[in-house]
Amino acid sequence: MSPLDNDYGTAIILQGGGALGAYELGVLKALYETRPGFRPSVVTGISIGAITAAVLAGAKGDPIQALDRLWREKLTVVPTLPFFPSAYQQFLSTLVPDELEKYLSAWGNPGMYRPRLDYAYAPWRRTSIYDLAPLRQTLAEMVDLEKLNNGGIRVAVGATNVGTSEIKYFDNDKVRLSFEHVMASGSLPPGFPMTEVEGNSYWDGGLFENTPLSPALNLLEELDKERRELIVVELFPRESPIPEDMADVVNRMLQLQYTNRLKLDGKFFEKFNSYIGLVEEIDNTLEEDHPIRQTEGYKDLQKYNRIDAASVILAHLPPELSNASDFSKASIEERIDAGYRDAIEQNIGEYTSAEEEVAKLTS
Repeated sequence: MSPLDNDYGTAIILQGGGALGAYELGVLKALYETRPGFRPSVVTGISIGAITAAVLAGAKGDPIQALDRLWREKLTVVPTLPFFPSAYQQFLSTLVPDELEKYLSAWGNPGMYRPRLDYAYAPWRRTSIYDLAPLRQTLAEMVDLEKLNNGGIRVAVGATNVGTSEIKYFDNDKVRLSFEHVMASGSLPPGFPMTEVEGNSYWDGGLFENTPLSPALNLLEELDKERRELIVVELFPRESPIPEDMADVVNRMLQLQYTNRLKLDGKFFEKFNSYIGLVEEIDNTLEEDHPIRQTEGYKDLQKYNRIDAASVILAHLPPELSNASDFSKASIEERIDAGYRDAIEQNIGEYTSAEEEVAKLTS
């Protein structure tokens, strides 16, 4: 089946995962390369996935080139000293051991966050350690809001309402997406502050759910396409060595939390498609003039359509690349390469039956 089949509407689902988001870039590079002329119909994202979604749909220029610049120039953390020329900065980076470089992001990320100076002298009175001003600047530099909102790609990013504990998906067909909507999706406490949107305070959407599959299904329903496809990128490894220290414990705890949610979403999707199949069978057996066809409930059932194809790209990251706070250059590069390689090996360029992919997702 040709990847240029215009009958397909494709939804890309992007998880949150901090520095693991570089893996998403590798997957997307493979997707666009193996399907010349490809363009998604829907993109949904959480946290770092929301940032990727905003750049993918609203990039000032080529989206893959923009994402490449985002990760390699904006979000990669390298050793620096203020007021030193760039030549000295490059020399400095050669003096810092790779293992130490993995922890430099604790002091800030020039393209995403910076330490709050007031936190040092009164931490008990603050609600975050960092502020997200650099992220807003990065988004403003890379994303055209007019293109993001009116460029023909449906985009939804999720954030958790701090006051109500409910997740809110900001959909560019319902509201005009702003940089604040994207920042709200990635406002992970206690590191990052709450982001205010329309009078409400929001934290990271991953606190509620990390795989925005449900909104993707809903948006696909609204498309005028004969066939529908889902592409899900899983960032967190399902298997990992037993933790040996506290850092390993925290890292594995987060992996288990987000991986389990993805598996629950897979079971939901499996039920969704079987439910649609049952409705289709009932529709084929009912006579044309049967009174059930005139009921509002039956008409509502017929609004839903099955997912015809799906790809679930499973991240095969070794333990040393599975730390979501490691924005070091070497780790970012290896994750990009891993995402590209995994996507190619898992046949991202083909339309694969949804049933086959769901079986892989829920196994």
